[in-house]
Amino acid sequence: MTRTPKRGDGVGIEFTRGALRGVRLHHDEPDRVHAIADVPIVDPGDERSTVDALVRLRGELGNPVTPTRVAVFPPGAAMQRLDVTGLTGPELNTRRAELEDTFDITSTMLIDDGPRRWLLTLAWDTAVIQSIEPLAERAGFVDIAIEPSPVAVSRVVTPTTTWIRRDAADGEAFRLVLRSRVPVAALTDDTVGRVHPGLHVRTAPISSGLFDGHPERGDLAALMQRVAEGVGGDDEPSSANLVFGEQAYPAYPPHDIRSAERQCVALGAAVGAAGLGGRARPVDVQMPVLADIETERPWAIERLTELSAAAPPARVGAVKRATARVRPRRRAGPR
Repeated sequence: MTRTPKRGDGVGIEFTRGALRGVRLHHDEPDRVHAIADVPIVDPGDERSTVDALVRLRGELGNPVTPTRVAVFPPGAAMQRLDVTGLTGPELNTRRAELEDTFDITSTMLIDDGPRRWLLTLAWDTAVIQSIEPLAERAGFVDIAIEPSPVAVSRVVTPTTTWIRRDAADGEAFRLVLRSRVPVAALTDDTVGRVHPGLHVRTAPISSGLFDGHPERGDLAALMQRVAEGVGGDDEPSSANLVFGEQAYPAYPPHDIRSAERQCVALGAAVGAAGLGGRARPVDVQMPVLADIETERPWAIERLTELSAAAPPARVGAVKRATARVRPRRRAGPR
């Protein structure tokens, strides 16, 4: 019998090119964690192989029919926040259009932080991101939403965390600056010589004002490197204790499938899907405007006939009209 999903029920998936990690939460479980899975993708370049991995992941999670969030942050992606507190809907749309014209950014995400509202700008390949949702639907997942991995992991770290480095897979890693669990900026990084999956967190104070003004990609990378050096580097051991809601996530050794190093992003995505991580809207994508089509309404200028214009009718003068009144009319019919 299918149970109706309730608050506290949700599935989170960390999507990488080489592996899928999933966490399923259920409101009836003492620690809310119902199932955890880790499935490799045999051929990352083959769509059928990805769907097969998603099907196997769903089976290991117990074939859920609850809301699902898929967290992804592919190589080359970048995320920054802008303060849009107090802006109306049309003003937000104007800001999104400016981001598209200036930085070629078509994906954004709104996050409420008390009285403040932040607009997260997402510089990534929108077509690749949009292709993930149909694959998850084919595998049987329902009520799917795509979100950035930095947003997902920020839900399950302690409020004092200011710096995160996540090594998700070969060639997929990111650095994240956050303040009170709200992402400030994130940027992918190189993984050469690093062990994955891995998670490094820091609580050293960081001035979030360094990232104001939406710096360019090169400036953002330099800022990230400077901050990493200031908080102690990415390689020093760090505590990776996770929390969700009012509960602490149990500590497991790094090689355990349930460890924070493996499931931090999937757990954060599951918390968001279950409605336990505060209010975060889905990713908004600017769609192309139809007015950009080169030829509009070609039928409006199409030639309809080849006939010449009809001659204008002969005009009747005043004398002829007066004569017609007094001239007797010939009656039709037999005489």
